[in-house]
Amino acid sequence: MDQLQNLQNRQLKARLESIATAGEILRVSLGGNSLAEAVRTLLLGLVEAVPCRALSLFEVGDGALRELGRLVDGEEAVSGRVWNLDAQGAPALDALRLHRHTMVDAVPSLVELAPAGKAIFVPFEGRLGGKLPEHVEQGFEASHLLWIDSPDRPELPTETLDTLIALASQAGVLLTGFRYRDDLERTYSALREANQRLQKDIDRAKRIQEGLLPHGIPQVPGLDMDWRYLPAEKVSGDYFDCFPLSPDAPEGPHCLVIADVSGHGISASMVMAMFKMLLRREIRPGRNLTEALHRLNRALLEQVGGLHYVTVFLAVIDPTAKSMEWCSAGHCPQVLLKADGRMEELMAEGLFVGMFDEFFAESRTLPLEPGDTLLLYTDGITEAENSDGELFGMERLREVLASLNAAPPKAVLDGLLGSMGLFVDGQPRQDDLTLVAVRAV
Repeated sequence: MDQLQNLQNRQLKARLESIATAGEILRVSLGGNSLAEAVRTLLLGLVEAVPCRALSLFEVGDGALRELGRLVDGEEAVSGRVWNLDAQGAPALDALRLHRHTMVDAVPSLVELAPAGKAIFVPFEGRLGGKLPEHVEQGFEASHLLWIDSPDRPELPTETLDTLIALASQAGVLLTGFRYRDDLERTYSALREANQRLQKDIDRAKRIQEGLLPHGIPQVPGLDMDWRYLPAEKVSGDYFDCFPLSPDAPEGPHCLVIADVSGHGISASMVMAMFKMLLRREIRPGRNLTEALHRLNRALLEQVGGLHYVTVFLAVIDPTAKSMEWCSAGHCPQVLLKADGRMEELMAEGLFVGMFDEFFAESRTLPLEPGDTLLLYTDGITEAENSDGELFGMERLREVLASLNAAPPKAVLDGLLGSMGLFVDGQPRQDDLTLVAVRAV
């Protein structure tokens, strides 16, 4: 009785030691930084537990075995062989059908250039394996297959079998996890490279777009002017320009325009560039503003197909006549601060540009006298939010502007942006912002 108990104790101790050995191999493998390191550690641990001529570890893919790593005579060797499982009689199929360890005699080796001989197949029964051929037993998925080529012993000792069984219960999932991690790292690396290329393209688009805006402060006789352009992203859908109505009369009437393309980012900036080109083509002496906007609406609708629309405030200022003809297509109310403190809102009379076939706009003319200040802006300032979700709004804009009556354009813009900054208190801007101040002198 005592002898039987001692035998059972020895067997239990040997089994526990085998499980502990497998656990240590897996623990060390888990510390690798990649699938290749985990495979290398696993094979080096196994060759100590199962002395043999060669060890090779395969990943089961859809209809194929792909070699992940190989040891020959205890040394790491070149691996990477692929075996087709779709062919009947492939050497690994028996083990995959039985989905357990199998020792066979005189089979072709899965290790290249090795003679036929004894071999042990150990499939790792992971749930994450690839699809097996139809002629392999259904309902079983092996994620990996271990090939032990020419083991030193003709039969597997019990403790060695226990080590392999313990490994097979966990190694498939462990190695599949490393595969997923490596795949994710490659994906992240590819995304990082793609993002770097995209950022370079965006930087180029930013430089191109900035080149479409006025260079410096436009110099117009009888007017003092300043402007600010603050995109929410690197590129913007806002647009501002000031140019002579006739290139041959640089001191004559000037076209003044501010526009806001729906949305922001690269697509909005592309529409903005197109808008500038079309506007420069349509604005000319002798053509009234409503006709120019009609033609611009049709051209933009044909080019963009309604994917973006543009709100526009368009004016022609004649410094000699001290007057301004203006037209607004869906743009937020612009503000004229008179020298005597009165304030007028220049409200939109027409729909925005580039969305509908039917287009309506109406132009008006008003005097622009010395001391009058015209403020043009996009809704990035009135829709700026504080931490409570409250908008800066039109009333605050009017109050700040009224307090800056008689101030030069630069001081007007600095005051407006300073007040907005205090209001939002560090909250990020969600929209592009452009401000233009024009003072008649």
